[in-house]
Amino acid sequence: MTIPDLAAVVVHHRSYGTLGPTLAALAAGGVAPDRILVVDNSEEPDQRAEVENLMPPGAHVIYCANAGYGAAVNRGASWHEENTPGWRYLLVATHESRPEAECLPILRSALVEDQGTAVVGPVLVTGEEGKTIWSEGGQFTKVLGLPRHRGHLTRRPETSPGPPHPVSWLDGAFLMFRRGILAHYPIDETYFLYMEETDHHQTLQRHGWKVKVCPQAVAWQHSNGIPPFYLTRNIQLFHAKNGSRFQARASAPYLLVRSTARDLIKHQHLDTFRPLLSGLREGSTLAAGARAMQPQGVIIVNPLGGALKHYTNALHQHLVDAGVPAQVRSLDEPSVSGKHRLAWLLEYVELLARAGWQTRRRSAPPRILVTWPVLGFWDILLVKVMCGSTSWVVYHDPTPLVRSAGSGRAASALMRRLKSRPGTLVHSEEGAKAMRARGLDTLALVRHPVLPLSTEQSATRMGGRGPAPRPRIRVLGQYKRDRDLDLLELLAEHLGADYDCEIVGRGWPAVKGWSVDARFVPEDELDQLIAGSTVILIPYKRFFQSGIAIRALEHAVPVVGRSETSLAELFGAESRLLVSEQNGSAGDVHAWLRAIEFAVTDGRAEASKAAESFHHQAACDWARLAAPRTP
Repeated sequence: MTIPDLAAVVVHHRSYGTLGPTLAALAAGGVAPDRILVVDNSEEPDQRAEVENLMPPGAHVIYCANAGYGAAVNRGASWHEENTPGWRYLLVATHESRPEAECLPILRSALVEDQGTAVVGPVLVTGEEGKTIWSEGGQFTKVLGLPRHRGHLTRRPETSPGPPHPVSWLDGAFLMFRRGILAHYPIDETYFLYMEETDHHQTLQRHGWKVKVCPQAVAWQHSNGIPPFYLTRNIQLFHAKNGSRFQARASAPYLLVRSTARDLIKHQHLDTFRPLLSGLREGSTLAAGARAMQPQGVIIVNPLGGALKHYTNALHQHLVDAGVPAQVRSLDEPSVSGKHRLAWLLEYVELLARAGWQTRRRSAPPRILVTWPVLGFWDILLVKVMCGSTSWVVYHDPTPLVRSAGSGRAASALMRRLKSRPGTLVHSEEGAKAMRARGLDTLALVRHPVLPLSTEQSATRMGGRGPAPRPRIRVLGQYKRDRDLDLLELLAEHLGADYDCEIVGRGWPAVKGWSVDARFVPEDELDQLIAGSTVILIPYKRFFQSGIAIRALEHAVPVVGRSETSLAELFGAESRLLVSEQNGSAGDVHAWLRAIEFAVTDGRAEASKAAESFHHQAACDWARLAAPRTP
């Protein structure tokens, strides 16, 4: 049965005897012939007629110079993007790889079932009868980080049970990609041959994608081994981009010595010594260039895995969209995990230590970003010791409303004297002023991370401008002493029975005229509460930024609050959604009522416009911050 949303690229290089059976097996396995493209880099014009005679009716071929496997795959993927309509998955095969029955449907199902998987591969078998396993996915040796096939040259079992599961890398002989992966993350063509797929799969995983092998899918392949020159050349290039400093320096000499020793033991001619040595020399030059161009990436350390889960997801998305490799290391806070605060603190220190160790051992070390200072200003010293002075710490509340460890004047004064301290990040001008008042003026102002407003959400929010039968006004978030309870009671008195007035958040007292649900709200429910609101009200006297307001933007829900706060950075100080301090006090409630009325009737259109603008600005801020450092 033909798989209608599957296209295929077959890389061919001077293997006319195997190309025909491969194409026939792909067509029999489910690829429509008119969606098969052969990329021929044989550089043998006299043999083109033979290639075309091997093609099934309707299949396509393009001829190109031999720039290697990766270049052929990239070109084939681009050709399909421009010429083939309606496909969602791309099969990449070499000229000597043939799928067994049901291989292609199984691979496709793995991509359909897990939207976080970028590429899947089958178990590869070899030999005349296909009874020997070539690869069950790849792994790396512990010390030198050399790539090794799982199950290599073992006997194939009678059955191959088990669901798809992640692996470190897959052999490039037979792969199925989700559409857009190769367009967004092309294969590095510098390798030419050998290890380019291994490098590519590390890149995908650094950007949050999964690489999986499907044990129930099987394909046959034949390999001619690894040319000695590319063995020592490419391992250096690979480790310059993906490995440690030790691996980058030691792996290629080890391979040269090992191969030479084997030849001597077997009393063979040292035919491989010169190409190994040449590869060692060229690889050293390539590796130096790769290290200079490699983005350092970012390790996000989030010690508030519950409270800042959404924040961290949005931050990770900004970095990935900017082409910056990003990893997330999270730790749940005591209110979520149930652990003692001291145990949480020790786990946080351990998390920082592991992240710092990674920065010291990598050839292109990532930078570390801590999303919340567990110990207040003391985190500046802790992060410097554990992770180095090139790290960042985000300060959401430089002057906390609730007294917390390390937030006092003594801690900030001592940190002010610390030389080469890590960078400090804030999300609003008010936050920057508070940090400068503490003498911590070496900071960066970057906008609060925010997820984009989807087209569907925008259309839905902007579709109805008239008021709902009973507009729902909500106040969301934990109670703190800056909440203006007098204002809330006055608003409820004037809004009357025509509005549903609700407060949902931990620690709130009873407020006259409002329905109060004083409990902790989990992430998923919080999104539902925001999306189901007509207006989000933020009647707070002072705050540096509002995570609730940011999340309201993601749903195009209008927010009403004071213009002298960070809300002005979201909507503009002159927005009719905002109330100025001079006429927005509890004594003059009418300015708040006018803002709420505007939010109910026309606020969604303004919120949608603000969401698109703020997301663009935040994306630019994070891209600039995480851009590779110049020497």
